[in-house]
Amino acid sequence: MKREYDLKRLKKRLGKVKTSIEASKIPISIRLDGSDLAALRTEAERLGIPYQTLVGSVLHRYVRGDIIDRKAPELAKLKIG
Repeated sequence: MKREYDLKRLKKRLGKVKTSIEASKIPISIRLDGSDLAALRTEAERLGIPYQTLVGSVLHRYVRGDIIDRKAPELAKLKIG
């Protein structure tokens, strides 16, 4: 990384800044079991990424359907209401 950068060569983008609510990061607070958090931190360290990035990635893949809960078929059998 350079100590100093020449910012005179930067060009300003034309038009309005595009932002999307869906693309923004929302800070939340969540309680996790200590052992689960320790395992996530260990795995993130092994992968060389921040643990919050790993948690976000796991949640994103679950929501997209790439990760399936093995117990989901058992839960589907339960009738609610």
